[in-house]
Amino acid sequence: MKRVFAFAAVAGVVLGSGRALGVGPDPAEGHKLYDQHCAVCHGPNGRGDGPLAEDLKVAPADLAAISKRRDGHFPDVEIREIIDGRRRVRGHGGSEMPVWGRVFSRGTFGEVEADAKLDALVAYLRSLQLGPSKVGGR
Repeated sequence: MKRVFAFAAVAGVVLGSGRALGVGPDPAEGHKLYDQHCAVCHGPNGRGDGPLAEDLKVAPADLAAISKRRDGHFPDVEIREIIDGRRRVRGHGGSEMPVWGRVFSRGTFGEVEADAKLDALVAYLRSLQLGPSKVGGR
């Protein structure tokens, strides 16, 4: 009986997570999420020039220059923490950005789906970088 439960747990992880199958995050899905939840402030190309940008007290960051500001490194973990609210940044307010609220919260979707959304959005933001970027870092 223990083997059945162990197999079911492993199968659930493998089938539920593209990372476990060796499939990377989907930047196209990340692009959709970005357009729905980020572009209004950060702009269509991540340059901080969205339609609401000039109405904000703190100018939105240029998301296409993350790697440039960090000597060519794209800090995946830091970006994930900013998106999901674990790391506060000036201009985002509290731990939930008002525009998208709980869209990327594990409490809303569960760990696998929330992680898939975060992975996709981070992959898309990495694809926006101006010039070469080295993945990883903090």
